[in-house]
Amino acid sequence: MHKPIVIATLLCCLAAPVGAADKPEALLQRMQTWLEPAQPSTRRLTMTIRSGGETVSWTAGQARGPIDGGRAVLTVLLEPGDLRGTALLMRQQKGKPPEQWLYLPYLRRVRKVMPVDEFESFLNTDFTHSDLGFVNLADRTVSSLWPANIDGIAVMQLQEVPKDRDTFSRIVSFVVPATGQPLKREYYDVANRLWKVATFENVATIHELPTAQRIRMEDVQTGFGSEMRATDIAYGLPIPPALFDPAQLSKAADASIWQ
Repeated sequence: MHKPIVIATLLCCLAAPVGAADKPEALLQRMQTWLEPAQPSTRRLTMTIRSGGETVSWTAGQARGPIDGGRAVLTVLLEPGDLRGTALLMRQQKGKPPEQWLYLPYLRRVRKVMPVDEFESFLNTDFTHSDLGFVNLADRTVSSLWPANIDGIAVMQLQEVPKDRDTFSRIVSFVVPATGQPLKREYYDVANRLWKVATFENVATIHELPTAQRIRMEDVQTGFGSEMRATDIAYGLPIPPALFDPAQLSKAADASIWQ
């Protein structure tokens, strides 16, 4: 008499989505923690841009760390020489949207990036200013979709629908529930067509922190793409506060921290 009950219970367990107990907001927070560890860090980035038959590369230094009770991330170009010194600084206080500043050497001035510009291409790459900064946890509706399997790894699909859909109608991330590691993120345009796909690859444990050493962004509509390769990754190093000062961006490329 008890067999049907047992079988039904087993079927319910088997049908339950992987990570179903996780609230989508908690999973988004876990993904942010995986991508943006609290420890200060530095790295060297090699960016490659593929457009048709042409390939362009440049090298940058990137630093993340705390500042004035919030967080900051600086990306500054080191090579080639004609772009050296171009710098993007993003700072975020808890509960507030990020602030951004862009320094362009040929103009010799710092320009504050308005929120409407955060999804602009960074130096004609497929990455936006926002991609180089912080995972947005606000101004969006978050929900969990059905579980998936990528290369034998069980993941949950996490959907973000921003309130402002002028750039993206939604973003779907494929996240390992236990760790928060994203395997890929899909960006859909305002017509809800798949536009760009980011993949996080070559994950290695560095100073006890898992880190993606290669991030690819593919524009599936044009066939073009960009990738960032990270080397010389270090966590826990002290970062001079001046590096996160908008007024000091013109000096960022010459900081000793890149030596």
